[in-house]
Amino acid sequence: NGGVCTPRPAPGPQSPAPAGEPDYSCTCPAGVSGANCQLVADPCASTPCHHGNCSSSSSSSRGGYLCVCHEGYEGPNCEQALPSLPASGWTESMAPRQLQPAPATQEPDIILPRSQATVTLPTWQPKTGQKVVEMKWDQVEVVPDIACGNASSNSSAGGRLVSFEVPQNTSVKIRQDASASLILLWKVTATGFQQCSLIDGRSVTLLQAPGGLVLLEEMLALGHNHFIGFVNDSVTKSIVALRLTLVVKVSTCVLGESHANDMECSGKGKCTTKPSEATFSCTCEDPYVGTFCEEFDACQRKPCQNNAGCVDANEKQDGSNFTCVCPPGYTGELCQSKIDYCILDPCRNGATCVSNLSGFTCLCPEGYFGAACEEKVDPCASSPCQNNGTCHAEGMHFSCSCSSGFTGPACAQLVDFCALSPCAHGTCHSVGTSYKCLCDPGWYRHGTQVLALSSLRL
Repeated sequence: NGGVCTPRPAPGPQSPAPAGEPDYSCTCPAGVSGANCQLVADPCASTPCHHGNCSSSSSSSRGGYLCVCHEGYEGPNCEQALPSLPASGWTESMAPRQLQPAPATQEPDIILPRSQATVTLPTWQPKTGQKVVEMKWDQVEVVPDIACGNASSNSSAGGRLVSFEVPQNTSVKIRQDASASLILLWKVTATGFQQCSLIDGRSVTLLQAPGGLVLLEEMLALGHNHFIGFVNDSVTKSIVALRLTLVVKVSTCVLGESHANDMECSGKGKCTTKPSEATFSCTCEDPYVGTFCEEFDACQRKPCQNNAGCVDANEKQDGSNFTCVCPPGYTGELCQSKIDYCILDPCRNGATCVSNLSGFTCLCPEGYFGAACEEKVDPCASSPCQNNGTCHAEGMHFSCSCSSGFTGPACAQLVDFCALSPCAHGTCHSVGTSYKCLCDPGWYRHGTQVLALSSLRL
């Protein structure tokens, strides 16, 4: 972290080195501490920006932070009220020294000038009929720019490389969102752009607008306009370099022998213009879309099957890749195949599996139940045998062994002991789980025998 290593003097016989102490010492820069300068403090923790937002920046010479001032304030810490605002869209300033291309593992040596980062920008006052196109960070292709950057490898890829197409006579509003905001911008030559050099560049004063900064159309020429700037990356909390190319296209269609594929429409559409409109419009041929027919829409031909969603890969005209988002129950690159939920045999005990769009259903054989037919039916589970009868399971059915005095399929009825007329010369009466005989006149019971009184010997 920028520390300076100094070897310790060799210990002598009179003053040996303490045990465990290294034979070197580290001199740490501001904001860094520790025996090996391994601890980095948050320079924004003390809120050094009086009237502005603080951003950590290893490239800043002021304690590792950079202040982006609120409207009406300036100064390194946004501590000074701004007396007046610049009126010109162009400002001449001494450009910082050349950005040396550096590998992603090395911190490039860049000095940010004190300009728009600490000066309130003039407010954009749109003219009547003035046209503006928005450049949104989440809608442009951002390429990591490791050849020209100012961020260390542990916080970003080294910078951002962006190209954006603009109609003629149109201002550009560069959006500021939660992930990034532009703070400085220079217009450079094509050579300076390639060499990451600001030597021949001119500082551009951007105009403040709700939600972003505006670059006026007067600053843009037809064709390629090259810019180098700096972006406050809120995600990595660092300042990263930006190389921006704005390609301005003509507002009228070029006449020629063939108009089928005009270059204004990227060679993939018909260019049309109307006197009442300041810019041209493109009628794109299939399957190209976009303001300038610059994007190959691989989803236009509806390659995904079974009502699947299609997401086109943003690859300009060079790619035809897309991704299908399958509805439930379908799979495959084009969502062309139904998912077979029965392939893993989820049903048990010989059940039949039926696959459907939402999953599977098991048709259970007799004697089993449950989502996977994993439970066996127990006909005795509900204790169907009454009066202390014993239940015996027989497949899906049961039988009862009744206790004495009871009968019936569920042992619910008392046994009728008088049904078999056990009393030979008398009347039978059921008593509980047994019976009693009331003998007819002239008959009596002797043990288990029934005798006539005439047989009684006196």
